[in-house]
Amino acid sequence: MHHVFGAFTLYPDRAELVGPEGVIHIEPKAFAVLRLLVENPERVVSRDEMIAAIWGGRFVSDAAVSTALKSARKAVGDDGGTQGMIRTVHGVGHRFVALVERRLDATALVQPKDPAPEKTDRRPTIAVLAFAQNQGEAMQLGEGLADEIISSLARLRWLRVIARESTFRFRQDGLDLHGLRHVLGAGYALSGRIELFAGRLNVSITLIETLSGSVVWSDRISPALDDLHLARQEITAAVIGALDLQISQAEAATARTKSTEMLDAWGAYHLGMSHVLRFNAHDNAIAEGLFERAIRLDPNFATAFAGRAFALQQEASQAFKRDTAPALAEMRRMAERAVELDPFDPFANMVMGRVLQIEGPPDDGLFWFDRAIKVSPNFVKGHYARGHIDMLAGRIDRANAGLDTSMHLSPMDPLLSLMLTFKALSAFVDGKLDQAQEWSRKAVRSNQVHYLVLTTAAVVNHVAGDAAEASRWATQLRTLRPDATAAPYFVSMPFANAETKALVRQSLHDLGIPD
Repeated sequence: MHHVFGAFTLYPDRAELVGPEGVIHIEPKAFAVLRLLVENPERVVSRDEMIAAIWGGRFVSDAAVSTALKSARKAVGDDGGTQGMIRTVHGVGHRFVALVERRLDATALVQPKDPAPEKTDRRPTIAVLAFAQNQGEAMQLGEGLADEIISSLARLRWLRVIARESTFRFRQDGLDLHGLRHVLGAGYALSGRIELFAGRLNVSITLIETLSGSVVWSDRISPALDDLHLARQEITAAVIGALDLQISQAEAATARTKSTEMLDAWGAYHLGMSHVLRFNAHDNAIAEGLFERAIRLDPNFATAFAGRAFALQQEASQAFKRDTAPALAEMRRMAERAVELDPFDPFANMVMGRVLQIEGPPDDGLFWFDRAIKVSPNFVKGHYARGHIDMLAGRIDRANAGLDTSMHLSPMDPLLSLMLTFKALSAFVDGKLDQAQEWSRKAVRSNQVHYLVLTTAAVVNHVAGDAAEASRWATQLRTLRPDATAAPYFVSMPFANAETKALVRQSLHDLGIPD
């Protein structure tokens, strides 16, 4: 697949931009910015999303982002004044406004058999080192904290975690990245330092990619020392939530540098997850193809079956195709196969819960959501899904607890806009319309293309009496989806309370969105 706009052609698989006079030299980060915008012309891409997708969510200065944008504009003959291709939406982000035509590569039309992928068909691997600590401190916590993180990471299933007996042989001073990579086979190394100061634990944590030695993520966590057990839990939860996102994004970034035909099963899976979480029909179709490739390469790959089920749920809940029944039937088959292959995969348990939530009374999914959390207590999607189902049932306190936990574990999560939307609906169901409006405002600031986010914003503001805001988001929805109807909304939002459901349906009718 390549993209044609004006006199330019962008080839993602080759990381190449071609203009009227041939290949254009463009710095890698600028190319990544251009590609992200070109592949999402139907929406505004926020600066936070750009940083998450291109810099892996690491802290970067505004100047670095602006420089990459400037270089991308220059490469396609644009500038900040004319903005003929890349338009700045002040306070929101940037959007690619030139007409983009997507074309299949000539070789893709032949449909050759898949060549042998690289012989690295395995999970990404991490080595967690014993955390360093100053000599003489009364509480020695370094090995115990690292051990808890190892145990929690192992529950994610998609990540291979090297045992402490091997990793603790490597000390942090003069970190031996070569040994970690070539002796232990670790693609990532997590190191940390603990300091006790003024009644607090100060823990500095760094995730390093062992091949290049580059820092993928770093953070500083400082829980109070009133309860040592709770402090250790807080640190572990924060680390697991971050690594679940950061390593997956790093793996997807690596996968983007390869042609699809050369991706192994895990590379295809991670790249598929990066596409499915963009929440539009084009990327969802790409994700489904990547999950299919992962399953074809490894028919016993439970997490890939779960990924495909997740993509099929998006297809149905956002009505990317008019007839949702085939997607829902295939979603059940994929989810059942995922839990059959690995009943301890939290993602597989979560999508199985989604199947039952959609097919019957929402509470039918509770068993699987609770099981996902039991298998992996810091699994973000598990807490998010549990919060969603509690909101639908009217268990407001429980719903807010689950949603707050998911946002605390992963404050930069791609699902954040939906977490915020469900918080808005929790307040809406509870009759607190002012809070519902506030949560909804936060949701649409983070995502202005997701069907559920826009529909909820329109409904909440309509019921609250803010006709201008309700009309704004209903219009935005119809602009993106002229065929928008209420039906897919209730696929994901089968409210248990009949009055709530009737109120939402009437609001949608008032806003010109039919059944």
